[in-house]
Amino acid sequence: MSMRLKRKYIITVFTVAIIAFPIIIGSYMLNKVVDPEEIMITKTEVSPELITIQGGFGDSIRRYHGYNISHHDHSLLIQVKGSKLPIGGHKDFNISFSNTYGNIAEIYLLGHDNAKRKIWPQP
Repeated sequence: MSMRLKRKYIITVFTVAIIAFPIIIGSYMLNKVVDPEEIMITKTEVSPELITIQGGFGDSIRRYHGYNISHHDHSLLIQVKGSKLPIGGHKDFNISFSNTYGNIAEIYLLGHDNAKRKIWPQP
């Protein structure tokens, strides 16, 4: 391999690494499931049509970036995703979705390590 081709190869690999590294790290950090103990719930409403959960984070740096829902035996398990990067998102969140789950008895916040905290009805 000629010196010119080697240099081109090294520059290409270096450029791709510089671009890909922040994207991969940022994507991982933006989609991290937040520990249920770090979440403050201010309002939870459940009706036959709609489920609404409002809240924020105990950590003033963290930003909201979405949620995951699972359903098991009349219980909803919600994972709130957030980031400690000050990029996008909001300090507070308002999760609202159609109640397609029927009769909900309990709602829990679920952490990445299966730690859970009951948020509805009030414990």
